[in-house]
Amino acid sequence: MIEKLLQLLAVSCRHRKISQPFTAAAATSSARAVGSSWEAVSTTASHYVVCLECGRKFSYDWDQMRIVR
Repeated sequence: MIEKLLQLLAVSCRHRKISQPFTAAAATSSARAVGSSWEAVSTTASHYVVCLECGRKFSYDWDQMRIVR
């Protein structure tokens, strides 16, 4: 129980279980479809990984194949 509470506070998580890299396209707020709440997708993309234990998101450098701290 205490371990789960500490994980929620991200105090005890060592981020040992990391997901595979994801690519997220950055959204631009200037171009939207008429009557839509969805934002248009730009051509620039960012890469990230997620800790599977606590859910924290980390930037990922695709060229060097490592987490950016």
